Amino acid sequence: MRTPRRILATALCCAFMAASLAGCENASTAAANLPEGPTITIGVAADMPGLSRLHDGSYSGFDVNVATYVANELGYAKKQIIFKSVTVSDYAKRLNDRVVDIVAAPLPIGITASDDTTTFAGPYLSATQGLLVRADDADTITDTDALAGHTVCTVTGSGAADGIRSRQPKADIEERATYLQCVTALLVGEADAVSGDDAALAGLAANEGSQYLHVVDDTFGTSLHAVSVKAGERALASKIDTILKHMVTSGSWRSFASEMSGQLGYTPSAKLNPPAIRSDNG
Repeated sequence: MRTPRRILATALCCAFMAASLAGCENASTAAANLPEGPTITIGVAADMPGLSRLHDGSYSGFDVNVATYVANELGYAKKQIIFKSVTVSDYAKRLNDRVVDIVAAPLPIGITASDDTTTFAGPYLSATQGLLVRADDADTITDTDALAGHTVCTVTGSGAADGIRSRQPKADIEERATYLQCVTALLVGEADAVSGDDAALAGLAANEGSQYLHVVDDTFGTSLHAVSVKAGERALASKIDTILKHMVTSGSWRSFASEMSGQLGYTPSAKLNPPAIRSDNG
């Protein structure tokens, strides 16, 4: 039979080991910059049908499916995931201010590597820049050459304005805060085209209907969708890279892409997708 002294010693030893294990777990979590607390807050767009759309109080779409997959693999159940609306012009600040823990959304067009504002994992979708026009103008505005003297609406911070200027310097560019504001400008005649991520444009066209809007076949440039984290959090980005690779090999990526294609009639380029997940976040 154990003496009281031996029992006390055993209890103290167990307590010490438990504290040590907890400390190691906390250190591991901190090292990976994992979100602290019982929930994870994910920034997503609210105005991209098929990709990330807020409707009746909930978010849905390809980007949301990817974000949910990543959160689940990080250890968060569905009820622990909080989605918040962000725009391309403010998500870096929201990440760095800890308003959101990660963001799943298109990067500014033309951005292909992490910079000093955010660090990203992925990409998980490689799209291009395109044009959205009124259906009545589908035969006259067929590429960027036809934009001379026309007004093109782009989303502030999306990088689309630079893409248009480089291809058609004679176009007049107006920037709005969201894609939906650009679509409204297009429908009421304040703009002749909307330029941006071609996957997002396909969703907007599908939402309004082909009798109203048309996506021009001419595409150009690069528009990457990625999971962004606070600048410098490379350990977390590396962990998410691994999760995204598993998403591709497990078949989940193709399932999400097929769902998006069924909703929008938009099929990601087989030459560009699924994109190679980068491993430069170590």
